Amino acid sequence: MVAARHMFRSLLLACGLIVLSSPSRASFDEALKSYQAKDFPNALETAWRASEAGDARATYLLGVMHQGGQGVPANPAEAVALYEKAARGGIAVALSKLAQAYARGDGVAKDREKALFLARAADRAGDAEGALFLSVMLSSGELGYLNATGKPDPEKYRRLAMRPLAERALDGEARDALYRAAGKEHPMALASLALTLGGSVGDGNRQQMQAIVARLGRLAIPALQNYERIARHMDSLGDSYASPQLFADSQLSQTMAGMIATCGLRERQEGSQSEAARLVRTEVLRPVQDGVYLPSALPAYRKTYLIAGEWEEAWTYEGCGRSAVVKVRFAADGLGGARVQSAPSVLAPADRAD
Repeated sequence: MVAARHMFRSLLLACGLIVLSSPSRASFDEALKSYQAKDFPNALETAWRASEAGDARATYLLGVMHQGGQGVPANPAEAVALYEKAARGGIAVALSKLAQAYARGDGVAKDREKALFLARAADRAGDAEGALFLSVMLSSGELGYLNATGKPDPEKYRRLAMRPLAERALDGEARDALYRAAGKEHPMALASLALTLGGSVGDGNRQQMQAIVARLGRLAIPALQNYERIARHMDSLGDSYASPQLFADSQLSQTMAGMIATCGLRERQEGSQSEAARLVRTEVLRPVQDGVYLPSALPAYRKTYLIAGEWEEAWTYEGCGRSAVVKVRFAADGLGGARVQSAPSVLAPADRAD
């Protein structure tokens, strides 16, 4: 995790500092090289020279050092002043740092509205960190449904899920900001997008998630690795519109339906061996009907978040020497997830779609 944080910091420096050219480039390059080598005294001295010569990249680097207490006592207020100067010089990532400072009240008075304004400005300027922070602020604020202990609040979830499409502008803004950040290969944004895709229903979400996990490699967090294992298992079974999260959530009820369909309800005799029904195949019987997706300004993501709609699948189980096909009917739940809408029913072979 520590190595990942260092990599993220290096990426942010690389993305945020190679923005402007200036006559003091040599001084800034020396400062950055010293900073990366953890020679903070030399980095501080050369960055000050470059900053005074008008290099906004060096000013931003000074802000990072004052914020982190690197080569100088930590001074959040001075870091904010330096970030403001760097932002005026065209350093987009400085806007993101300012947004985070105002969101936390770190070196300045806490101001959520100003933090949102700055995060939006950073996103418009093309900064991946700013876009990700904007998405996080909206998702955990106006669109959040966790309680004080960090667990889902069913009532908050229900209220958010019942909103009409006309009241979901912030949802679209939050997700589009995440898409933009991930599109710039920001590692944390990629991981967040993959988690979102693994937990929500949409066209091609599972495949997109798997592609991101492959790009992240060893940086993929355990939750993503688990989603990826579920997705591989789903691939081996056939077609399904379910997300890995929905597939996992459905297993208990559907396996019970498969057990009843294959082995029946006869009592287990003393000493007999029980045999669990095994899911061996999935296929989509009826595609999404009356589908409503959250709009996106990015064409590639216009069908990645299903809000309303229903579909049916056929799940084939084997057990007790028999096989049976169970029809599963899903309905979108309004927040990217779905639920089994009705009790499973067993299909005769003639009832199945060819």
